[in-house]
Amino acid sequence: MDLLILPAEGHKREIDAWLEKSVAPAQTEVNTYGTQRRKSRQFAQSMLLLFAAVESIIAIVAVIALATLNYIFFAQRREEFGILHAVGHSRPWLVLRTVRETGSVVALAWLIGAAVCMVSLVYAQAKVYAPMGLSLDFFNPSPWLFTLPIPLAVITVGAGTIGRTLSKLDPVSIIERR
Repeated sequence: MDLLILPAEGHKREIDAWLEKSVAPAQTEVNTYGTQRRKSRQFAQSMLLLFAAVESIIAIVAVIALATLNYIFFAQRREEFGILHAVGHSRPWLVLRTVRETGSVVALAWLIGAAVCMVSLVYAQAKVYAPMGLSLDFFNPSPWLFTLPIPLAVITVGAGTIGRTLSKLDPVSIIERR
């Protein structure tokens, strides 16, 4: 049996508080604005936590794959880095050069992905949400923050693996082999 309780003018908070405290929760469910809002916020927080966990797993897999690919990349350019180091460029400069290369590619990829996402969101807004009287907040920073862990992981792992490999690089042996 469903009951709808309408409070007298100015007594909404009192009725809501009384319903939430006095009605037995095992036998009934009280849906006030406050309880619905709490449930909605709990659901949103659990979804954000789920998205963060999934994104973390994806980032870890990407980091492992990237470390492997970065090692292969460096092995192919070992002579180039050895010669640059032999002619006077420092290891930090070589790492910074690699970070700039990686960062520019990652930034370009992120911008292209963001543009595709924005086009998709505008289309969804026009075809799905607007007809239902809803709207999307395109400039809410929360969803955009979920796009940053993978590019940051790519740049960090790229710098780390190249820095580690350069610390073991002997430019003299590379020059002597040429």
